[in-house]
Amino acid sequence: MKQYFPALFKRRAFHSFKDVGGTVISQDELDDIERVYPSFKPLYKDIETAIRIVPTKDASYKSEAEYCILIYSEKKDNYLMNVGYIGEQLDLYLVSKNIG
Repeated sequence: MKQYFPALFKRRAFHSFKDVGGTVISQDELDDIERVYPSFKPLYKDIETAIRIVPTKDASYKSEAEYCILIYSEKKDNYLMNVGYIGEQLDLYLVSKNIG
């Protein structure tokens, strides 16, 4: 988690990640997001979570962003806190890679 400390100072709201400056996210970057996700530490290890990256046009959430990262969790006690904690790690990872 320490490797993401510098990202705290340039972090933007997760829901605001979108194409800025005409750049697009590459397939390698999408693959990296899916590869690194399992390394994020949950608050509760007994709660299963997963992500799915979909083009925004295929998601129910409408945005100017190119893709949406959907985070899924099984419903158990504290599942929202758990998925929020993992989501923040994902957010910092994206910022550290200048994605968004």
